[in-house]
Amino acid sequence: MQRGRSLILPDLKHSDEEDRFIATGQSRNGRYLFVVFTLRENDGKNIVRPISSRYMHQKEVKKYEQAHAKIKNR
Repeated sequence: MQRGRSLILPDLKHSDEEDRFIATGQSRNGRYLFVVFTLRENDGKNIVRPISSRYMHQKEVKKYEQAHAKIKNR
């Protein structure tokens, strides 16, 4: 799934007990972000539970830009 310049993909490697997702994108000031989260239900409402969040390393930024370019060229 792509929203703007964000990419959201399932985290298949770490989804043994619950479905986890990885979101990558840029902050408003241009910093590249890597976020891991899961979706939960609380009092009948769906909520996002963040697991981890950090700035991307340079190698990850390069992979992100390559993936985004592939999607944009479809």
